[in-house]
Amino acid sequence: VPDWAIALLVLVCLLLLLSILTCLLMTTCTCRRKSRGKLDLSNKKDSYHPMAEYPPYQSHGRYVSPNSKPSPYSQVRA
Repeated sequence: VPDWAIALLVLVCLLLLLSILTCLLMTTCTCRRKSRGKLDLSNKKDSYHPMAEYPPYQSHGRYVSPNSKPSPYSQVRA
């Protein structure tokens, strides 16, 4: 067996080992991130509901700036 074949085999084994370690590291990081972001809903006094601070969405409202003239379209009768 030539020396270059042994060197190539060692190089392939090292690259395979490095890719397996990288995959394991990425898997553990994503699992830790997912478990860290979950809310504990069983404890009601400590749970945080950020959407309760905002008013409900209204689809037919119009924004009127404080220093604007009234829109002529708001006075149209059907």
